[in-house]
Parts: sequence; structure tokens; C-alpha cells
Amino acid sequence: MASDDVLGVKLEVLHHDVVEVKKVLNELSKAITKLALVEQQQNQTAEALERAFKAISKLDDRTTALELAAPKVKETSVWVDRFILGAIMLVFSLIGGKIGIHI
Repeated sequence: MASDDVLGVKLEVLHHDVVEVKKVLNELSKAITKLALVEQQQNQTAEALERAFKAISKLDDRTTALELAAPKVKETSVWVDRFILGAIMLVFSLIGGKIGIHI
């Protein structure tokens, strides 16, 4: 009988240990699930950052191209301004000639 009692106690302890192991495994399973979600979010963040860096790179390229073209645009602008001023002066001189103002 004593060995049956000892065996019964050992089975109870073993059962208690198995229950604890199941609880710990359940907690580990939840932790692994949360870790997988965090990893997924990090991957999405990394992909978003990569897209942002590509967009910034494209904008940088466009800005560089505009900066290189700026002197040409400024020179063209000066020529256009001179042409418009000349056209205005011509129009005024024609109008002045018609109304009798001579310079």
C-alpha cells in the first residue's frame, strides 16, 4: 500500500508538472505569435522606408537637373525680357511717330 501511495503522489506531482508545462507552452505560443506580428510590422516598415528613399532619390535627381538648367533658364529669361522691352519701345515709337512725337 505504501508503494501505491508513493506512486499516487508521484503521479499527482507529474500531473501538476504537465499542467504547468502546458501553461508555459501556451504562453510561449502566444509570445511567438506576437513576435511574428512584430516581425511582419517591421518588414512593412522597412518596405515603406525603402519606397520613401526611392522617392527621395528621384526628387533629388529632378532637383539636380533643375539646378543644372537654372543658368540656361535665367539667360533665356534675360533675352525674353530684352525682346519684350524692345517690342514695347518699337510700339511706342510707332505710336509716337503717328501722333507726331519725334525723338
